[in-house]
Amino acid sequence: MRKTGTKVSRRGGRGPKIERIADRYGISGLGDDIVAAWLGEGREQRSLRELEGDVNRRLIRAALDEAGAHVLDGEVDNFYRLLTSDDVTAGSRTEARNTLREKGVDIDQLEADIISYQSVYNYLKRHRNVERDTDDDEPAAESGLNTIRKLRSRLRTVTIDVIDRLVKAQAVAIGEYEVDVDIRVTCTDCETRLTPTALLSSGHCNCEHEDDG
Repeated sequence: MRKTGTKVSRRGGRGPKIERIADRYGISGLGDDIVAAWLGEGREQRSLRELEGDVNRRLIRAALDEAGAHVLDGEVDNFYRLLTSDDVTAGSRTEARNTLREKGVDIDQLEADIISYQSVYNYLKRHRNVERDTDDDEPAAESGLNTIRKLRSRLRTVTIDVIDRLVKAQAVAIGEYEVDVDIRVTCTDCETRLTPTALLSSGHCNCEHEDDG
């Protein structure tokens, strides 16, 4: 059965999510750093996707520091990839969660706090009211991928809620568990199986198209 206890609420609360997690993990100046990086103040401008990664890496590092865990070089980047990338296997993601849990990190809270590029966009536009001269919208592929990620996260949450209710009702019995939602897109012509990230990054499957021209 999943462990329960008194925890900080994983969703909701006042103010934008970025400010809530900055306060929760003691990440001082996070909002100002995002604005400066977005505008390119004294540095190269960062995209929404780059800022998403920057914030989440700082978040993971702060969670590890809060737990008093020793962090090796490159470990934060690896944890971020294992927790969020579509190309990671369910087993590898579960192993990463277990490792973080063993280090003293509240993995459920951490995963709930991980932000999307949409959170960065909303924070910049709606809460800080900042614009930049070359303010391009996210490509259609990025927008589509973000939609898939939200749906995958929602499906995982719903599945956990259903299993927890069934366990409570003694309809099923299960020990400590994790839920992974693994999405693959298969081309029936060339039989290529890709994650949504791989497909949107490459823009094509392995079908060979003849040049008619």
